[in-house]
Amino acid sequence: MHTRQPHDPFALTVVSSHRTSEGLVSYLHCACGAWEVRTARAVAAVSPPIRTID
Repeated sequence: MHTRQPHDPFALTVVSSHRTSEGLVSYLHCACGAWEVRTARAVAAVSPPIRTID
């Protein structure tokens, strides 16, 4: 999935998580190469760069 929508939770692997003064922060990775950072208040997604064949 390469959209700005959150990925399917079952397609993500938790790479790291830790508690901060504002709550839990989790870093997740998808098989497509995208990353998500989740907190109690927000989800940020970063899509992998598009590769071209030269």
